[in-house]
Amino acid sequence: MSQVPGEKFTHEAEERIHDKKFILSAAVIAAILLGVGAGKAYAQNIEARADFVSCGKTFITGVALLTERASEEGVKLVDVSIFINGLSDGKHAVHIHETGNCTPCSAANGHFDPGPAGDSRPDANHPFHSGDLVNVNVVNGEGLMQTTTSRITLSPGPLSAFPDGGTAIIIHTDPDTYCPNGEVAGCAGGTREACGIIQLRK
Repeated sequence: MSQVPGEKFTHEAEERIHDKKFILSAAVIAAILLGVGAGKAYAQNIEARADFVSCGKTFITGVALLTERASEEGVKLVDVSIFINGLSDGKHAVHIHETGNCTPCSAANGHFDPGPAGDSRPDANHPFHSGDLVNVNVVNGEGLMQTTTSRITLSPGPLSAFPDGGTAIIIHTDPDTYCPNGEVAGCAGGTREACGIIQLRK
């Protein structure tokens, strides 16, 4: 079954995720919803969500949950949890891209990198983009990734993931090698497999 790139996360896709084939253990579900390793809870947490659609003909479903929390040093930290189904087994690169558009997935443009010396080209200035995250590892078609970044915020500010035009999360075909030899074509993950527009949860 295929899904039109950029189409909103459908009811059928939600049913697929909640089908018994894809049910996660209670511990994993709690980890996604609550953020394992989140540390001390803060009252001003801000949450966002991205529902993934396929960039091609493969049926891919999934969700990313982002939670911004303050740290004891005053730095804003964003916990990122991703569950994805339908990708090939192995590692896949994950990045926040600079435009909230998945129609087509190329419309998400380059990696989110808003700094004064920002360079959003995927294989350039990598892995130093603000939107660079870690790989998601897929086993038997299911992938779960959890990480924390201080390179973005969900609240307003110079690193906000909600500039004019928004942002999106892209999952790529290949692993992110983190480009140890500098700018090499495809070193950041290559073609795009799934895309989700980041939206604040109200």
